[in-house]
Amino acid sequence: MKKIKIISLFTCTIFLTSIFSGLTTAKNLISIDTSVKSESDLIKITDDDPVSDIDNSYVVYADGVTLYIYNIETGATDEVYMGGDIVFPKISENRVVYYDFLYMGFKIYDINTGEKTDLIVTNWPGGDTDDFQFYGDYIVYENSDSGLYDTEIFLYNIATGENNQLTDSPGEDYPENPCIYNNIIAWQLNEGNLADIVMYNIESEEYSRVTNTSQFESETFPSIYENNIVYSYFYYDKVSGTILYGLKMYNTVTEDETTIITREEPTGSTPEIFGNIIAYSEPGISLRLYDLITNYDISIYEGSMLVTPWNLNGNYVVFTVLEDGVYLYKYNDPPNQPEINGPASGKPGTAYDYIFNAVDPNGDQVKYIIDWGDGKTDTTDLNQSSEDVTVSHTWSKKGEYTIKVHAQDEYGSDGLDATFSVTMPRTRALYNFNLMGLLERVPIITRVINRFFQ
Repeated sequence: MKKIKIISLFTCTIFLTSIFSGLTTAKNLISIDTSVKSESDLIKITDDDPVSDIDNSYVVYADGVTLYIYNIETGATDEVYMGGDIVFPKISENRVVYYDFLYMGFKIYDINTGEKTDLIVTNWPGGDTDDFQFYGDYIVYENSDSGLYDTEIFLYNIATGENNQLTDSPGEDYPENPCIYNNIIAWQLNEGNLADIVMYNIESEEYSRVTNTSQFESETFPSIYENNIVYSYFYYDKVSGTILYGLKMYNTVTEDETTIITREEPTGSTPEIFGNIIAYSEPGISLRLYDLITNYDISIYEGSMLVTPWNLNGNYVVFTVLEDGVYLYKYNDPPNQPEINGPASGKPGTAYDYIFNAVDPNGDQVKYIIDWGDGKTDTTDLNQSSEDVTVSHTWSKKGEYTIKVHAQDEYGSDGLDATFSVTMPRTRALYNFNLMGLLERVPIITRVINRFFQ
């Protein structure tokens, strides 16, 4: 049986209520930007609603015997006949791994060569799309032969054909939702009603407990990119009535844990991370993007029929809406903070040139919005990223001024402000005063000056 997950606020509330009775309502701890991107920013790939994956320039999804490969750059979709009954294709670089229910195992397809290869027969009973992940030469997957509590995590090496069982959970404990990046694997370990995040290093073969939750906490749905594991967070203290939802992040090198978002309303569900961008849901409400560098937090889609998981590459998020279709959204990094170069002091009434330069991570064109600190502003035309832009300004009065400027890219994303202090000193002048004449009339001043400089 093929199964997909729909995130809804109702479902989330019912689940949590079944575990913790007497939930309370309280004010938000951290405000979140409620702005929503226009639907014109979304590219619809197909009217069908399969789960999909993305990497580099391709989005992949499947329907029975056919693998669909959507080229982001050209907008063209290739249909590749695979046979069997394929589901949940995952892409890493130019290779696609998928599960074939007739074969009862994993297969791989090379987009460049067109080569199809049978991999391992697992007798996997079906499960969800996030029951396995693919990266490089590794497939990490959960498998259950007889029941929920027999589920364990396995690691399959495509190059060698070696298949290792990574977990052996006792009693009714069971792991799920594995993820992988480079040589690090992470999953959630369910222990009764609560869960922790566990990490495994393929090279060292060492296990680490990323989280150690209390009786009030649960951490689920890990996603990993480079050195960061991001996961959902839930806390409920029935005695005090405190309830928290959110996202946390763990650095595999420093072992530091960071709280990204914490609220007292359902949020931070099923995160996915790529680079500095986290895609996550407010259950039943919206799909959001959070930027770890700028802390920008925006909604890119609102609705109750989102299908998990959503996936990212360096510039795009792909997600599925039940009974609607598969959508592609291009997220846009704002420009970096500008550099400002120019004189730090001058005379009122004189024009001075200032050079502004900002780099846009996506290579977009940028313009500069400048506040000169004297009530006047300027906005430049669009210019190439990292190109010097010179703007002149004249202060009419003496005083101290702060230039404040930020870059805005061609899609309207604003970067952080940069500041630069300028002083316009009082103009000093001698009026109707002949210094040489004074020296001639008062010779003692001349002798003092001469002695001082000898």
